[in-house]
Parts: sequence; C-alpha cells; structure tokens
Amino acid sequence: MMQSKNHLLLSGAIITFFKRTIILAFISLLFLEGCSKYSAEVQANLTKLQKTKACSGCDLSGIELMSFDLKGADLSGANLTGANLRRSDLTGANLTDTNLSDADLLGANLTGATLINTNLTGVKLSYSNINGADISGAVLKDAHMNSSKVVNSKIRNSDMTGANFHNADLTGTKVSKETLTDAVLCKTIMPSGQQDDSGCKR
Repeated sequence: MMQSKNHLLLSGAIITFFKRTIILAFISLLFLEGCSKYSAEVQANLTKLQKTKACSGCDLSGIELMSFDLKGADLSGANLTGANLRRSDLTGANLTDTNLSDADLLGANLTGATLINTNLTGVKLSYSNINGADISGAVLKDAHMNSSKVVNSKIRNSDMTGANFHNADLTGTKVSKETLTDAVLCKTIMPSGQQDDSGCKR
C-alpha cells in the first residue's frame, strides 16, 4: 500500500515537472518572438537582399545594414524608411521609387545610383558620395546633405525644401537655381565652382 502511494506521488511529481517545463518553454518562446528585431517578413526580405542584392518592392523598414556591399543592388520600390545603411556601398544601385525617408546613409557611396522619384525626406546623407547620380523627381525635404559630394550628377524636378547643403560640393551637377531656392546653402560649392554662402547664419 505504501509502495503504491509512493509510486503515485512520484508519478504526480514527474507530471508536474513536465508541465512546468512545457509552460516555461512556451513563455521563453513568446519572449524570444517578442524581442525579435524585425518582423518575419522584414527578416526574410533582409536575408534575400544580403544573398542576392535584389529586393524590389520589399519591406525593409528599420533594417540595419551598415558598411555592406550593395553595389548594383535593385531596391526599386522598396520601403527603407528609417533604415541604417551607414557607410554602405550603393554604387550603381537602383533606388527608383524607393522610400528612404528618415534613413541613415551617412558616409554611404551612391556613385552612379539611380534616385528617380525617390523619397529622401529627412534622410541623413552627410559625408556621402553621390557623384554621377540621377536625382530626378525626388523629394529631399529637410535632407541632411552637409559635406556631401554631389559632383556631375543630375537633379531635376526635385523638392529640395529645407535640404542642408552646408559645405557640400555640387561641382558640375546639372541643377537649376529654382530647384535650390529653398535649400540651405552655406560654404556650398555650386555647379559653376563658385562658393555660395547665402544660407550662412550671420
């Protein structure tokens, strides 16, 4: 009788142990999912981009991909809102219709990139290289372009309202004075090679 009772107690203890283990495992799984840096969709898209350098129309909002080789990448129509692409190499990348609003591209290389109809509102492009790029129909409202090199590029029909070109180099770039009317120009090298200090605070 005593042996049977001990057996029942032991069985109950084992069942209780397994129940607790399962509950803890479930809680841990929920915790890990809750702490995931990206959604499943964004993570899948990021992995695809890293492997193929192509993710047209993808949701890549908020990704961190610093100092990454994205030469010739196809990111047309992608959502890169708030992405961190500091010092990444986007030479020759296709960024047509891409949303890069509030993205961090400080020190990035965008030589020869296509930025047609690109949303660059509030983007950080300080110290970046945007030589030979096509920036047509783009929105650069309040963009941080200070100390950037935008040499021999094309800027047409773009909204530069509030864009900061402090100490930027625009030598040889095809852009009208009207387009730069509402931009901040201070120690800015204009397409002609002359320096414009009209936006410097006195």
